Amino acid sequence: MTGSIYDTAWVSMVSKPVEGKQTWLFPSSFTAICDAQGVDGGWEGCDSIDEIVTTLACLLSLKRHAKVDVEATDLSDRIDRAVQFLSKRLQAWNIESTERVAFEILIPSMLDLLEQQGVSLRFPSSDKLRQLNQSKMSKINTQLLYKFPTTILHSLEAFIGMIDFDKMSHHLVGGSMMASPSSTAAYLMNVSKWDEAAEQYLCDAVENGRRNGEGMVTNVFPISTFEFAWVYSFLAVIDFSQLVISWRMDWR
Repeated sequence: MTGSIYDTAWVSMVSKPVEGKQTWLFPSSFTAICDAQGVDGGWEGCDSIDEIVTTLACLLSLKRHAKVDVEATDLSDRIDRAVQFLSKRLQAWNIESTERVAFEILIPSMLDLLEQQGVSLRFPSSDKLRQLNQSKMSKINTQLLYKFPTTILHSLEAFIGMIDFDKMSHHLVGGSMMASPSSTAAYLMNVSKWDEAAEQYLCDAVENGRRNGEGMVTNVFPISTFEFAWVYSFLAVIDFSQLVISWRMDWR
């Protein structure tokens, strides 16, 4: 799989107390997202909405690093350019035409996290986005999330401040939340007791992503689960096709 700037941004925000001092665990991941910032201040993506989501995550990482690394002279300029990029894109955003899965949960969450960092982004579709967010969130029972695994586990970063991450540890498989570096990073940043398995998973994810660039991670790691899922889906399509052919022959 190719590298994911979005997931790399979340991994870059993970810090750990070492000898009484908070230390960034993956400085190479932060360097990777800084190197990938475009001249327009944003980060590339598959489409316009993907660029907005990725830039929101990277800006959040820049702001958190700027609070700690006060001597980093270029972070202020990077932050300003990222804010300008987002302001322009959000102003032009047609929310009705957006088809990205769970954007109405993910984007408001990151906007709220940026608000806590002193970055307030207002745009014409803000109210509409909040309405969609409230509608979607009203259908999610977080108590069930604690008990049963769901696809939400792949994007727990969208639920920071909304769920108790201490109740999520039993969902870890191989140290990860559904093979998602971003979700696992969010878990590790918000759990009250440090999780060594989750840390090791992120270390392995960064090592695995090195072929895409130092510090990079992929959107999914490992991909073994998805390989089996694709094979199963393919076989299911074949079975369905055979069923249709059989039905047509019987009907004739």
